[in-house]
Amino acid sequence: MRNLKQILAIGMLFTVALVTAQQNAYVAAESGLSLRDQPDVSGKMLSKLAYGEAIGVLEKTDKKLVVLDGGKKVSGEWVKVETRNHIGYVFNGYLSSTKISKTIRLDLDQLNVEIKNLATSDSKRLYNLKQTDSTTIHVDLGESPEKKQIVLVDNDYKHVSIFQRYENSISFMSVDKKCDANDWKHFDSKWKPLKQTRSNTFETLAYTENDWKQFIDTSVEDLKTEVIDQCGADWLDYFKTIKNVKDYPIGVSTNRVFLKIILTDFEDNITEKIIEFDMPKGC
Repeated sequence: MRNLKQILAIGMLFTVALVTAQQNAYVAAESGLSLRDQPDVSGKMLSKLAYGEAIGVLEKTDKKLVVLDGGKKVSGEWVKVETRNHIGYVFNGYLSSTKISKTIRLDLDQLNVEIKNLATSDSKRLYNLKQTDSTTIHVDLGESPEKKQIVLVDNDYKHVSIFQRYENSISFMSVDKKCDANDWKHFDSKWKPLKQTRSNTFETLAYTENDWKQFIDTSVEDLKTEVIDQCGADWLDYFKTIKNVKDYPIGVSTNRVFLKIILTDFEDNITEKIIEFDMPKGC
């Protein structure tokens, strides 16, 4: 009986070790990732794992693999994984250790646009732009549309160009609350083309601290007048020591980022679509 208890205890410890060893991973392949019954490209495909899907990595196989993807080499190895319905093998060159936000999709007349890995506060992830020329996407606090992949899917246009610009605005801050002045004055940057990393993939631009701080010339007196109008005369106590519009408690920040998609069909007709990313205060 004593030996049986020891065997059961060892078995339980072994099971706990297996569970502890399992690591979560997320599918980073935009077109999905094949789950196979053997660690080999010729193995039977059990299912197609979706982009962003969470799986459990059970063990490594040390079977190396190099994949050529759009002219770039992706290196890794086969790993044994567990999904909701299967246990099988995948290539870990397309796995991410961090959670991937679901794709945002833009539905245009002859094109679908996917924006990868951007967390938003909107409940919907699909935006129909067939009958409208613009839409607004509300970005989560701490997130940004910068350095994101934009993938063109089912493209039936002769040419597609994408440009980006940002808008900075002033806000007034105190120790207990914030007085919003986003509708007062703005600095709008020029449109810049996005870098095309593959034939169907673009990457959005990133901004530096110097970009965030850019603003139009504004006098302190004009600013104080605006403070009184929007926040009341009591707020002037917070502005006694300021010398320019970048001194505390005034802040200049990026509150909106825009994408402009220019579509040219095969009859050379041109259509423009504008995507506005609304940045939460505090970004």
